Amino acid sequence: MKNITITVGGVTYAIKLRKLLMRDGIESELIKISDTRGGGCTHGVRINGTDLFRVVGIMREKGIEYSLLEEK
Repeated sequence: MKNITITVGGVTYAIKLRKLLMRDGIESELIKISDTRGGGCTHGVRINGTDLFRVVGIMREKGIEYSLLEEK
């Protein structure tokens, strides 16, 4: 399955999310995403798409706001 990038409010949230995922045994990668709208850069976490439902459940449980970017 394709990789999915989860974007969050900033680098601090991305780091916290990555730590939460590691605790649950979910592999992820911290990444920096260029913002094409001119608002600076966004940070996110790249996961394997097969882990998406588990990750979304974790984020909802912890109240983390997010957006998803499917990679091509």
